[in-house]
Amino acid sequence: MSLLVFGSLKEAPGVTTLVACVGYQWPRHRRVALVEADPDGGAVAPRFGLHPDNPSLVSFAAGARHGLSPGEFWSACQRLPDGPPVLVAPGGAATAAALEQVDFGELDRCLRDTDLLVDAGRLRASGPQARLCAQADFVVVVVRPRFESLAVLLDRAGALSEHRPLSAVVVGDGPYPVGEIDAALRQTTGDRAWVLGSVAGDARGAAALAGDGGRERALRRSQLARTTRVVTDLLVHLCSAGAPLPSRAEGA
Repeated sequence: MSLLVFGSLKEAPGVTTLVACVGYQWPRHRRVALVEADPDGGAVAPRFGLHPDNPSLVSFAAGARHGLSPGEFWSACQRLPDGPPVLVAPGGAATAAALEQVDFGELDRCLRDTDLLVDAGRLRASGPQARLCAQADFVVVVVRPRFESLAVLLDRAGALSEHRPLSAVVVGDGPYPVGEIDAALRQTTGDRAWVLGSVAGDARGAAALAGDGGRERALRRSQLARTTRVVTDLLVHLCSAGAPLPSRAEGA
């Protein structure tokens, strides 16, 4: 159905946490799978108690050299605890090589009944991450409201939104209000990019999401889950209806 690529341009603002939370909240009537596609990553498996490399993106890429099939993809997936399927990656050179082999546009077409939420890590201007963004239906940049991060976002927003919608999710507090970031993005890109919403910088909620004891409660009551719900609902709306851009940023 839709290929959504999540990533950052600077720092580590919580891309993996956001993708996992969105995946848990994705509506059951839409099939969804998470893909870890970050050469610098390898965070999902240890965080959620999954096997780091068997199966993984690396084993999937090796088996898919002669063509992709839904069966091979689902066989390579593990499952987040009480959550959606996930294709993990060990990070490092093996993941970088696997990303060179997998055509995510072809994978999206192969899985026509599935929304793919891809954690791409740092969205570099060239290489596998750039190809991923070029193939995506939607690109979501996760950013903190700090000058250094916002300067990079505004510098890259025009190129990232040239062929597809670009959304930003602002994580945590900072000196720049969401409404101002949204206005700057729209002005810079001619309304091709905007702030989708803001998410709480909730370290306790993130830890509970990955832990066995308080996950269900965290998904119901944590600041992380409550603020991510707005982002999830808007993403589902965009995917299902090809909706126009929101008139203003959520939380502005």
